[in-house]
Amino acid sequence: MSGRWGGRLTSRPLPERDPSIDALSPRDRDDLVRTWLLRAAMERRVGDSFVVIRDALVRRNARSELVTLAERAIDDEMRHEELSRVVASRFAGKELPSPPLLSLEVPKHDGASPELRDTLHIVGQCIFNETTAAAYLETSLEHAKGELARAALRELLSDEIDHGRIGWAHLAACHAHARAQVAPWILPMAWLNLRNWRHETPLGPVHTEALTEQGVPPAPILHAAFIDALRTLIVPGLKQLGIATDALEQWLDDGSYTDRIPNAISREVR
Repeated sequence: MSGRWGGRLTSRPLPERDPSIDALSPRDRDDLVRTWLLRAAMERRVGDSFVVIRDALVRRNARSELVTLAERAIDDEMRHEELSRVVASRFAGKELPSPPLLSLEVPKHDGASPELRDTLHIVGQCIFNETTAAAYLETSLEHAKGELARAALRELLSDEIDHGRIGWAHLAACHAHARAQVAPWILPMAWLNLRNWRHETPLGPVHTEALTEQGVPPAPILHAAFIDALRTLIVPGLKQLGIATDALEQWLDDGSYTDRIPNAISREVR
């Protein structure tokens, strides 16, 4: 398929040169190469996840516009993989191969009906993961000064916002009874999503201002953005659709965002 930009990698060409890259230390350049290659691998994995989302939307007889958006999201994520590889290569000063594939583990959601499981997959990927991804990219862009990093982050962010809309539109189209069935799974999905994002942006021992200026802010700043996305974007959106968020809000108020499974969660996260 030709994709969002008619087969082009970006809506606007990436800058040919970025003098700020030449000023980086070898260690910072290596860290940035690793960061962008990991991002490339993660974007490809998300592309595989959107195959699952597209198929779930088809099974649920979702509006054709949503299926089309999911199809485009698959292409977007493949393009994101290549964009991230290109950026990694710019920081490396040489052409790099694509990173190895990351395996996709689709949540089992034991105990859910096939219909509910499809909706949970859509909500988990689009509402939780893509909304968090948008917060991650927006925060990275706010701190970035390098021309290449800013251009690449803008391109990624512009797509992620659309990807999140798929989940909100699907959930809004569900009957009230179906949305009520989603409510008990909200806290487990929020916890799992936050855990995964925190694992993939670990609290490393060393961070430099140069990394922040190249769109890689310190992990505490990113982790705070993840929590803020839950509080200010996801919770209000769910409440607007009549989905109870009391357990999620209580967990957020407790402020213990560790890998320890909250008491309110049972086998849903196993």
